Amino acid sequence: MAGLENARSVVEQRFLAAGEVLGFAVGGVGQLIGALDKLAGALDTETVAATRAELDHAAQNLLGLQVRLEQRRGQTRALSRVVDQLRGGIEEMRRDLAYLRVFALNIKVTAAGIPGAGADFAVFAQEISDRIEAGRLELEAFAAEVEVLHQQLQSALAHEQALAGECERLIPAVPNGLSASADEITAHHEKVARVATDVRGLAQNIQRTVGAALGALQVGDSTRQRIEHVQLGLRQVAAHGQAGSASLGAAVHPLLAAQLGAAAADFNRDAAQIQQSMAGIAGDAAELLRLRDLAFGGSAAGGGFLDRMTLHLGQALGLVDRMEVADAEAAGTGRAAVDAVDALSRRIAVLQSIKTDVQQMALNTTLKCARIGDAGKPLSVIAIELRNHAGLLEGSARQAQDALETLAADAAQMVQERTVDAAGAALTAATARVRNANAQVEAELAALAEQGEAVVRALREAAGQLDFHGEIGAALETAAVALDATAQGAAPEPAPEILAQVLQAIAKSYTMAQEREVHAAMVGEIQEQGVRETTVEAGDELDAVLF
Repeated sequence: MAGLENARSVVEQRFLAAGEVLGFAVGGVGQLIGALDKLAGALDTETVAATRAELDHAAQNLLGLQVRLEQRRGQTRALSRVVDQLRGGIEEMRRDLAYLRVFALNIKVTAAGIPGAGADFAVFAQEISDRIEAGRLELEAFAAEVEVLHQQLQSALAHEQALAGECERLIPAVPNGLSASADEITAHHEKVARVATDVRGLAQNIQRTVGAALGALQVGDSTRQRIEHVQLGLRQVAAHGQAGSASLGAAVHPLLAAQLGAAAADFNRDAAQIQQSMAGIAGDAAELLRLRDLAFGGSAAGGGFLDRMTLHLGQALGLVDRMEVADAEAAGTGRAAVDAVDALSRRIAVLQSIKTDVQQMALNTTLKCARIGDAGKPLSVIAIELRNHAGLLEGSARQAQDALETLAADAAQMVQERTVDAAGAALTAATARVRNANAQVEAELAALAEQGEAVVRALREAAGQLDFHGEIGAALETAAVALDATAQGAAPEPAPEILAQVLQAIAKSYTMAQEREVHAAMVGEIQEQGVRETTVEAGDELDAVLF
């Protein structure tokens, strides 16, 4: 019968395909579980503990940056105030030198109007003027250096002001974010551990389901064999029937129909089990994907805690980098101030020496005035004023020297090495660790999603496609009905020896106990005692050989 051959061919092809799908499912589900294990291992206990400690340490250091910055701003402001004092003192010294130049000029003019003064006063007056001019040049050089230092400090203050604004924007948000990320790491690791336990349970269910499905797939091979045995029986009837084919067929066809009916029943039962098993596997695999999403919070979509942590780390590292630059600049400003103090102190010393020289020259002028009597009194008054104003220059210079000493002490504190290496090192280590973990998680999630979706899609398609009943089970049932119908209306009176020979050939082809049971039940209905004995004999032989 063509229908039987078609059913046999479909069984062979479709069950081979089903076996391949189940094999793919076994490997795919194993890969899913392995991928989840790798993802859980990406954040193992030691990594989580180390990262959390680094993040907590870095967060604490970041919280201290604002205090550090304010302290340094205070130091910079203090330097700036001292420099402002120096600038004010420069103006005083300029006025003192201007008065001294006026007095020196008055000496020269007054001496020219005194008959007994002589050329000495003019020489003294010129020397005083020259010395005062030298002091003016020294003071202007002093003022230029102070102005350079003033500009450096103003630039440093502007930079620190901008950095303070950055700190206000990021602190405490960034360190708090890092601390929160550390908490999220711990919570996430605990979640992954719980999910891993669930996955192991699902893996066991999948293994049992796959075992049941693979076991049920044996019905394909057994059904194919049973169809072939029925086909053999039909060929036996065709070969031995000849003139009595109608009576031989009427006797044998009910047996073959019963074999097909039993095969169809067994097939439909096991095929339903296959469909149920594959649907169960697809459901478990889908649950694995749901647990994947639950465990890793959609990190692959860019919204996971690893991405938030990486953002906080990037902001923190940027702040630390800018703070390190500010530290370096502050140290440079301090060194510049220290160097400036040395140069300015030398210039103040020169100005103080000018005061001494001017006072000495004024004293000599006073002595000369005493020798020329009353005519020298006007010069003497001018010389006394010159000495007094030279003393004022000394006072201004002393104040500048005191300011320089304060500047030197304050600048020395800024020169001290003060960096944020501790925060930077912790942040760098945590950043590398988290970014590596993030990259691994992203890669694994992408592979996992691809594998999982392929497995689930294949299993669902297979579960829907493996509806064998329409193609195979129904064909077997139809063939059984057709065979049974051929026996109706024909007396089963074939030659006993031919019937026995055919039944014996059919019985010898059996490879399954179900076939022998059906055979034994149907042969028992044949009324020919001799045929029954022959068949029983054949059955006993088959028992010895096959079972």
